[in-house]
Amino acid sequence: MSNDTEKKKTDKSNQVNQGGAITSPADLISGKMAKFAADLRYDDLPSEIRELAKLVLLDTLGCGLAGSTTEELQQIRAAMCEASGGVGNTLLWGTGEHAPLPQAALANGAATNAREMDDFEGCQHSGSVIIPAAFGTAVRVGSSGKELLTAIVIGYDIARRAMDGSGGNRPLKDNGWHSTPVCGGFGAAAATARLLGLNPECIQWALGYAGSNAGGTWAFIPDGAMSKRVHPGFASQSGVISAYLAKSGVTGPTQIFESDWGGFFTTYAGDRSTPHKAVEGLGSDFRIRIVGFKPYAACRGNHGSIDAILDLRREENIRPDNVERVVVRGSRTHVKQLSKQDVQTMLDAQFSLPYAVAVTLATGGAMLDQFTPDALLRPDIRALARKVTVVYDEAENLLGGEQPFVDVHMTDGRVLTRRVAIPRGDYRNPLTEAELRAKFRSNAALVLSDFQIARLEEQVAQIGSMDNVSPLAELLVPAAR
Repeated sequence: MSNDTEKKKTDKSNQVNQGGAITSPADLISGKMAKFAADLRYDDLPSEIRELAKLVLLDTLGCGLAGSTTEELQQIRAAMCEASGGVGNTLLWGTGEHAPLPQAALANGAATNAREMDDFEGCQHSGSVIIPAAFGTAVRVGSSGKELLTAIVIGYDIARRAMDGSGGNRPLKDNGWHSTPVCGGFGAAAATARLLGLNPECIQWALGYAGSNAGGTWAFIPDGAMSKRVHPGFASQSGVISAYLAKSGVTGPTQIFESDWGGFFTTYAGDRSTPHKAVEGLGSDFRIRIVGFKPYAACRGNHGSIDAILDLRREENIRPDNVERVVVRGSRTHVKQLSKQDVQTMLDAQFSLPYAVAVTLATGGAMLDQFTPDALLRPDIRALARKVTVVYDEAENLLGGEQPFVDVHMTDGRVLTRRVAIPRGDYRNPLTEAELRAKFRSNAALVLSDFQIARLEEQVAQIGSMDNVSPLAELLVPAAR
């Protein structure tokens, strides 16, 4: 074959057809994302974004430690260890056990999501997908703290942009897709690829693999199945494997977002997708800025109602004995997803507005101690939950809100109505840094000693000055009791 023929073949392979126009792979959405992921430098990040990256790391590690203590995680860890033959060099958080990096990313992602306290408003739950992949990779390759923080920012950005390009969470959810695992793998792949030092071409392949392997549906709701915990872990694992495949030169699809047949947006969101939003402000509008931190151990869809009940407890002195019934008026999604009264599993409770309202009304809280196997058996809470119904209200949909109205029917005939449009924890109604740190300490205390907790918090605060983050993993191992 002549040199001219070989050159023409190479040139053609480096171009794709988009609506009749020939363009370079680098000009595709994944190409632009890949260049951003390869080129971003720590010094490019505004100081507030750097500090936010530290907080999401701290919050995620705390959530992962708390989640590691659940029975579900014991089973998930056992499965990962059995699958790997008990051999591996990546820590399973909150234990002294290890597994290969992909299996550890799955287990640690599941642990982070297990208590329903992980962050939100990324790809819904970005921390449980991106941090296990990025942290595990950074420890394995000996990355600096600055590189880890930069990779976290990249991962959060790309995962959210995949969802924004889909038209947001609603089109995906309406089609039965769970946004966290469907979009999160893009972020995990980008973060891992960056820490591996891949060039833009390879990062683009990694993104192609993440899109090819995206999945996860809402079918876990009727059973209260444990698979919901594994969803973030699957996406984290997928991101790690995607990056390593690309590193080895195993090519992935460059048209993962644009392809008419099998493209991510057309497949998952159809004509409701908004592809231009995937790259809007890329490199300047860091989407990690919209991350929220949960104050309660329940699905975010419950938080507005929890806040409403807490407000009414404080302002109107409502108590179980002076409440006749409670009606939560929301969207069809609230009815489908959050209306279960008779909860059987922890997941049931975390995704139940009746349980969340009942436990908040009765105890004034909705924290970890209210979402345990023993807590679910309390007859007073179960009876109170049967007084709470979730109904569809067209007015809620017309308002375009994500949070429902709460009508508390009192025994004296009054009806007290409250709606909290932006619950606590949203970036527009944020927790204070002191509250976030208190949350971390409370979560970590389920596994670590006071000394370990203080040391881990201090090290994360100073991570930007660390040349190698590997010693951080040692702080996630519980001390001998």
